[in-house]
Amino acid sequence: MAIEEGSLVHLVAGGVDVFRVLEIGVDGDLSRALVEAVGESRPGIYPWSTDIARLVPADQPPAVETD
Repeated sequence: MAIEEGSLVHLVAGGVDVFRVLEIGVDGDLSRALVEAVGESRPGIYPWSTDIARLVPADQPPAVETD
């Protein structure tokens, strides 16, 4: 699944918190996305920029590591 505006994501594989992608291409940089935590309003929920390459779709099961 491709990450696009409106997608629900985790910030890293195995992440617990869910974020919504608000914008792709922050300040013209297509490798950055503006995300915001999903959930009840509370202090500290605000949009911020992160690297798209690290985002993991929230509807995918976490990766299983093998040795």
